[in-house]
Amino acid sequence: MGKLGYKGLLLLGGMMMLGGAAQAQYLRSSYFMEGTSARLQLNPGLQPTKGYFNMPIIGSFNMSASSNVLGTSDIIDLMDSGSDLYSNDKLFDRLKADNRLNVNLNTDILSFGWYRGKGFWSVNVGLRADFGAALAKDMFSMMRTMNGFALEDVAGTNQSYSLSNQTLNMKAYAEVGLGYSRRITEKLTVGGRVKVLLGLARAEMNINQFDLNLDVPNLRNYQDDASRGELSPSDWYGKGYSYAADGNVITTLKGGGMTFDNNGMIDNFDLDAGDLGIAGSGFGIDLGASYKVWDNLTVSASILDLGFLKWKESETTVATVSGGDEVTINSENYDRYIGGDFLSFERFDFEEGSPEKVKTKTRLYSTLLLAGEYGLLNNKLSVGAMYTARFAEPKTLNELTFLATFRPKNWLNAAISYSPIQASGKSIGLAVKLGPLFVGTDYMFFGGNSKSVNGFLGISFPLGGKPKPFSEL
Repeated sequence: MGKLGYKGLLLLGGMMMLGGAAQAQYLRSSYFMEGTSARLQLNPGLQPTKGYFNMPIIGSFNMSASSNVLGTSDIIDLMDSGSDLYSNDKLFDRLKADNRLNVNLNTDILSFGWYRGKGFWSVNVGLRADFGAALAKDMFSMMRTMNGFALEDVAGTNQSYSLSNQTLNMKAYAEVGLGYSRRITEKLTVGGRVKVLLGLARAEMNINQFDLNLDVPNLRNYQDDASRGELSPSDWYGKGYSYAADGNVITTLKGGGMTFDNNGMIDNFDLDAGDLGIAGSGFGIDLGASYKVWDNLTVSASILDLGFLKWKESETTVATVSGGDEVTINSENYDRYIGGDFLSFERFDFEEGSPEKVKTKTRLYSTLLLAGEYGLLNNKLSVGAMYTARFAEPKTLNELTFLATFRPKNWLNAAISYSPIQASGKSIGLAVKLGPLFVGTDYMFFGGNSKSVNGFLGISFPLGGKPKPFSEL
C-alpha cells in the first residue's frame, strides 16, 4: 500500500470527519416495533411476534456515525469544494479545538430466531466495524497552510503547530452470537446473548505530544538572488524545522502490518488480502429485560456489548517515537526535505517497538438503554421514550428519543421518532416494515445541519409459530 505516513492516517480521519455524520449503533426507531427482529439488537430480553429468518448480508444492515463538528449541509459544501477544500473558510470555521468522529458498521451474514418450548432462541453470524477519531484543529490549520502536507508551500515562512492529544482507532471483527429470552412471570421477560468474537484487523495511532516549529528557507531562486547580491547564506543558515514528539502506531492483522528497515525504522505498510485471517479473539454478552408495570405500561432496560477483544502479539506491529530533533535545510538537501509529503513517517524517528509494551486487549463499545412504553387502542398504537448511552471512544454518545409506533399486523409496523440531542432537534426518525422489507433511520433532516445520521435495511421472512400465552407455558 505504499508509504505509511501521518498524512495517510490523519487525512483519513480528517476526511471521514468532514464527510461523515451518523450516530447510534442500532436503529432506535425500531425498538417498539414488535413485528421486527431489529429490536432484538437493542434488547435481547424483547420478543418479536413471530420467529424470523433474515436474508444474508442485506437482511440486517446498519450504518451509523456521529461528529461533534460538521453536519449534513457541510458535506454538500465539502463535495462542492473540489481543489479548494483546504481554503474553504466556511468548513474551517466550524472546526473546534477538539474534533471527534465515530463511525460504526454492522451486518449479519446469517441470522434467524424461533420460538421453542418456554423461550425464544436467536442465532447470528455478523461482521462489525468501529472507527473513532479525536483530531486537533491545528492539524487542519497545517493542512490549509501547506495545501495538504506540502512543505514547499510554507517555504520562506515561520510556522508553529501543536498536534498533541490526537487519536485514531479502528477495529473490525466477526461475531457469532446465541441469544435466548424467556417470560419468567406474566409481567417479566428476561434475555441474554453470548457472543464469540474473532478479530480481523486493528489500527491505532496515539499522539500524546507533537509540537512542530517550521522556519523553512526559500532556496528555489537562491542562485539568481545571490548573483544580484540580494541573498547570502546567512539568510537561510540554520533554518528548517524542529519537533518534539511522543506517540505510537499499532497495527494488528494476519498477513500484513508495518514493516521496518535494517535500522528498525518504519518503512512500509503491507497488506496481502489473501493472507487475511483471525488476528484475535474475544467474548461479549448482551443482557436485557422488560417488565409490564400495568396492562398498558411496560418498562425495559438493556446493556449491550459487555466484552473485549484480545489481539495476538504475533500479528501485532508497533512503531514508537519519543523525543525530538532539529533539521537544517540547505541547498544540498533541499529537494530531499521539501519534496513529497512532509508528514510521512520517514521524516521522523519512528522506531520498531515491542507488542509486549502496548495493550493488546481492547474493550467493546458498550451501550446502556432505558425505555418506557404506553400502549393504546388494544396495543395497536404506542407512545414511548428511550435513553441510550454508548460508551465509545473518545467520548460517550448520549441520546434521548421519543417514539410513536403503529403495529396493527405483524407484516405492517411503522414508527416515528424524535431525538433532540445528537440531531440538535432538527430531524425526525422514520421506520417502516412492509411484508419482508424493513427500512428506517433515526435522523431524517428537513433543511437542518445535524451532525448525526444513520440508516437500517432489513429483509426478513417469518420462521416458526407465534409465542404461546403464559398460562400455556
